[in-house]
Amino acid sequence: MTAAELPPTIIDTRDMNLVHVFLRREFRLAAGVVRAVDDGDTDRARTVADHLEFLTTVLHNHHTSEDAVLWPRLLERVPEELAPIVHLMEAQHARVDTLLQEIQRVQAQWSTTARTVDRDELARLFDELYVALVEHLEAEEERLLPIAARNITEAEWNQLGEEGLKKLRKKDLPLALGMLQYEGDPEVVDEVVGKTPLLIRKIVPALSRRAFRRHALAIHGTATP
Repeated sequence: MTAAELPPTIIDTRDMNLVHVFLRREFRLAAGVVRAVDDGDTDRARTVADHLEFLTTVLHNHHTSEDAVLWPRLLERVPEELAPIVHLMEAQHARVDTLLQEIQRVQAQWSTTARTVDRDELARLFDELYVALVEHLEAEEERLLPIAARNITEAEWNQLGEEGLKKLRKKDLPLALGMLQYEGDPEVVDEVVGKTPLLIRKIVPALSRRAFRRHALAIHGTATP
């Protein structure tokens, strides 16, 4: 499909901002959660590492879905002068992915030893990741999403969400929705849930707020992090 063949409508991309709110919050808090673990406390280190694994997996899946579904279509359709914005997104994803790989390596060590040296290195990496991630999310929201809204069909945009949903483990669905609900626009949350399969719509929302509260208390020590 070429840009000329697209319907003359602007799609709603607010669900992307919903995900970004969740990512900004949790990755802003991540380094502090790591630094709060005492040297040698392997039980707490494993608990925190499981939390971090959930976050980094969500982020990785979110980005790989964009890499597969969104960027190629935009590069086929946008004017040549706008292509550098898409390439910027790709480069920022690559930077984030490099950091995620480093985090995975250090996190695996720290979760079994809870050594201070590993803890401090992991926290430093999450600080660095947060800076890179915020830079990317701001650029995506300000420069890329307006372009996507005019060059991607609603069906294609929905496919992006479906790809991300398929990559989530079923047991993580209530927590993932709870993460979105906590600070997200309720109207957009309802729209996102409304696009999911019937079983998810019926079951997951009833569990999500409780799942988030329980998780936040275990990780942050408060239900309102």
